[in-house]
Amino acid sequence: MEVVPVTSPLFWSALFRAECMLTLNISAGLITGEIILSLGIVDLIFAPIVPFLSRHGIHRTIAGAMLVALGSARSGAAMIAGSFAEGGISKEEATYGTLSLAFPGYLRRWVGTAAMAFGIAGIAGLIYAVILVARSAVRFAWVVFLLARRGSAGDLSAAKAPDAGNELKQSPRARRRRLFATICRSLPWAWLFFALAYAAMPFVERAFTDYVALWGLHAFLPPDGWAVAASALAHVMAALSSARAALADGDLSVPQAVLALLVGNMVGTVTRTMRQNVGYWMGIFPKELVPGLLRWHLTTMFSLEIATIFMAWAIGAMMNG
Repeated sequence: MEVVPVTSPLFWSALFRAECMLTLNISAGLITGEIILSLGIVDLIFAPIVPFLSRHGIHRTIAGAMLVALGSARSGAAMIAGSFAEGGISKEEATYGTLSLAFPGYLRRWVGTAAMAFGIAGIAGLIYAVILVARSAVRFAWVVFLLARRGSAGDLSAAKAPDAGNELKQSPRARRRRLFATICRSLPWAWLFFALAYAAMPFVERAFTDYVALWGLHAFLPPDGWAVAASALAHVMAALSSARAALADGDLSVPQAVLALLVGNMVGTVTRTMRQNVGYWMGIFPKELVPGLLRWHLTTMFSLEIATIFMAWAIGAMMNG
């Protein structure tokens, strides 16, 4: 990624465009989630199966947020935040429920992602996309297990199910005030973390390349593979394009290209979390919830990323051996 000085007009114009898109995404997600809650759609859909959900410890608002996340994970998170603010769900339910939204949200985008990956990097890109969705599914099963084990929905009786939660008891004016306050809290944090990640990205990429050489990690992955991984810090399309070039030149085999893409995906986890999650979470959730949410997010992400990387490395070693 080319280093553009902060004093350059190009830096500020590109940052402004990116921040505008971020603002639209966050605002649309919060408004959609609030509309869904206010219309009682969750109740209409999930009231008949509340006893089943209750027996498995999953609150109906969280189940509804999972469904909504197929269209917008931010909208689902806004629903969970609203229910938590009203005391409808516990801290653990809000944490695991929010993490469970990543998989349904990713499913909506995955077909396009897989097509793009295959079109750019061929079979290596397709394998990479399949691994990503499979890993996301495993993570979803993990957090849903935690949600069902820790959830309190089993304490709700069927008689109380149609009226459970306080999120529909507020007046429209109060709901609008809360929505406006949430947007005002969310946007400054999101703008700040996105700008920090945007400005730091070229320097993080350079430091990453230097540390690879310093630690002698070329035995794990060839230099061209590390170049693919480093380019992922800029954007996944940059990594896929780098992988395609390395495959075309014969510098990387298909297993090595897949491994490089997975490593790049992992090293970009922190910056993606800063850009996409932390600022938004700090805006919609109370401060005491965010550290645990962030800790569980990174724990589940990194553990599965490391597992898939070493599986890919082992398979590649066996194929090359």
